[in-house]
Amino acid sequence: MNPTKVLGSAQFVMTVLLGLCVPMLFALLAWDIVAEVPNPVPAVVTIAGLVLLCFFFSYVFVIPDDLTSSATDRTLAIASKIFVHTRNGMSPAVALDTCQIILPETMASAMCITDGSQVLASWGEGSDRCKPGQPVVLENTLRVIRTQQVSVFSREGTEDRRFFPHLGAGIAAPLIVRGTCMGTMELYYPRFSNIDMRQTALATGFADLISTQLASFELERQSEASARVELRALQSQVDPHFLFNTIGTIVSLVRTEPEKARSLLIDFSNYYRQTLSSSEDLTTLEHEIEQGVRYINLMQARYGEARLRVRAEMDEEAMARLVPPFILQPLLENCIKHAMREADPLTIDISSRVTDRGVEIKVADDGIGMSKEVLERALEPREAAIDEPETVTADGSIKRGAGLALSNVLMRIHLFFGVESGIRIESVEGVGTCVTVELVGEPHEPTQTAPPLTQAA
Repeated sequence: MNPTKVLGSAQFVMTVLLGLCVPMLFALLAWDIVAEVPNPVPAVVTIAGLVLLCFFFSYVFVIPDDLTSSATDRTLAIASKIFVHTRNGMSPAVALDTCQIILPETMASAMCITDGSQVLASWGEGSDRCKPGQPVVLENTLRVIRTQQVSVFSREGTEDRRFFPHLGAGIAAPLIVRGTCMGTMELYYPRFSNIDMRQTALATGFADLISTQLASFELERQSEASARVELRALQSQVDPHFLFNTIGTIVSLVRTEPEKARSLLIDFSNYYRQTLSSSEDLTTLEHEIEQGVRYINLMQARYGEARLRVRAEMDEEAMARLVPPFILQPLLENCIKHAMREADPLTIDISSRVTDRGVEIKVADDGIGMSKEVLERALEPREAAIDEPETVTADGSIKRGAGLALSNVLMRIHLFFGVESGIRIESVEGVGTCVTVELVGEPHEPTQTAPPLTQAA
């Protein structure tokens, strides 16, 4: 049952009753007044009839608070359903679900959604004549796309009635995303008299609601695309200092320790193969640990195992958990680059555990620590520290400011786990630093998302 149509029918019946009954009651009252022998019965009937009519009028036209509250709840429920369906863009299937949600809340007999060039979906009377994939040819639709304005139109006398042939009027509203009309939402009615201000407001409101959701989806899609581009750019940057220093270390071992040089060369090859591979697929924590071990082996070959010590305490259950790629190695790299003292050994502790919220990974060192100023800017992008003084790191490369590159790791975490997950840093100068990565909930594989309005196949 359509509440909107029921209310409209009740208001129509009430209007007819008022038009017929009120004159009759007043005529009855006038007849009783001019009669030679007045009779109180007609007066009582007239007053009772007027009271009843006033009561029904107020009930139908002046809607009580409980009905208003019910309508508000229904509107919010409709909006929630539309948000759920359109959060990933407007495909033909989503457009059909949207039509089925919106149409019962109006007095329209049919509804369709287009992407500006083709019909995405239609529902209601005559929808079999307006199938998905058909090109947009109706002048009213084309005018709305061109002007980006809501159009209320009559189809009486028009020649083009191939779509919804038995419906004589309609409302077409544009779906606007970032100033561009991406499609239309159209409601069709049997007669032009069925369209009033409330129907126009409903059509405009639903179109604005869909447009807002599509704009949000487009913003999220572009944000994710931007994150992908930046991740690929950062991933493709090979640190020449690390490359040359590692090659130099392996070359120095070729004659004295050929087996060790061979092992390091394999680690070096696997390390860069993994570094330059796809950054868009989830991996296991065990795989991340393996990549971290390769990096540590290369660093220990250069600095010596006595100066660089690593201890690991990994939860076996956590090892099989899916995590974003390339989140552990940058943390280990930061420890060696920015925490190692000139002569004293450095100890790095790696641990992981499964928590009630997800997975927690910790990388702690007993190095030089960070000042309060550096700690506050540790998660900022590299560009934010571009004006800071340049210093030489432990491996001979140049860093600027904090130079921790943790923003890259944080970006990966947000891309796969959302903003609830993140990085927590604790550091004391002269004591050491502890970086905790908290991954909340289950990860999702980023998908190649389509435009807000997907054209029908």
